[in-house]
Amino acid sequence: MEISMKRSTWTLWAIAGAGLAFVAVDQLIKLAALAQLATISYRLGTASLWMDVVLSLNPGAFLSIGQDLPPTVKSVIFLCALAAVAGVIYWALSRWKQSPGRSSALYLIALGGGSNLIDRFFRDGHVVDYLVLNLGSLHTGVFNLADVAIMAGVAYLALSGFSKEQKALA
Repeated sequence: MEISMKRSTWTLWAIAGAGLAFVAVDQLIKLAALAQLATISYRLGTASLWMDVVLSLNPGAFLSIGQDLPPTVKSVIFLCALAAVAGVIYWALSRWKQSPGRSSALYLIALGGGSNLIDRFFRDGHVVDYLVLNLGSLHTGVFNLADVAIMAGVAYLALSGFSKEQKALA
């Protein structure tokens, strides 16, 4: 039993370390974007499918929602988001063994959210975004690596919930 406990403790430390490494990489990429994309942007891909690499400082949430809120409201939202991120990280790490899929998804969401909160704290309430995907005339909003982690976690939760519904109907 002691060996099993040591192994699970090491696993949690490794998962926590991987999370910190993800946030560090995301922050380093954002620093590089701030330094390199201030005066130039890049276009990668073909005529019909491409990715723009361009600097954008997002003052709001998803697609700049809430950018015009009063500073006091933004501060309250920031503190609530910080508490939510901490709570979700604690929940995910404490239940990793019982529910690794759901814990991984929630951990990704919390890591992405936490990294974007770091931006808001150190960059005057802005998040550094730098990627846009384009397919013909369709395009995404500007996003970053932390947003990819959030969306991957949300996609896993949505798909796993959908597959459970399908199994229940069968």
